[in-house]
Amino acid sequence: MRDERGGGLIGTIAGLLVLLALLLFAVQSLVALFARSAVTDAAYEGARQVAGDRVAHNDFVSVVLARQHAERIVRAQLGQFGSTVELDWSGSTTDTISLTVHARPLGFLWDALRGVGPDPITRTVHVRVERMQ
Repeated sequence: MRDERGGGLIGTIAGLLVLLALLLFAVQSLVALFARSAVTDAAYEGARQVAGDRVAHNDFVSVVLARQHAERIVRAQLGQFGSTVELDWSGSTTDTISLTVHARPLGFLWDALRGVGPDPITRTVHVRVERMQ
């Protein structure tokens, strides 16, 4: 009769490795979804700050100062991740404030294992300028 001691250990280790791989994939996906949601929320908050009625939209300097303040708010809302994002206000008009945020989501895997990694996050929000009537 053959000795089969330790034969179940190989199957258990293989099953555990599959479970850990699936868990890593799930956590990576959830972090990427959270990053997308946080970037969208921060972009909306930044655009809303500039479009508010407290900003004199007929004064260019006032709008530039409001954008700088909004950029600080966006970066603070995103925490350490905020230092890596790019903010673009070029789509704004006199009636609509447009903010585009470009970000690269964080990943848990080393670059060699990740490949190209998660898709970059690009979010554009448009907020109408508030005017007193």
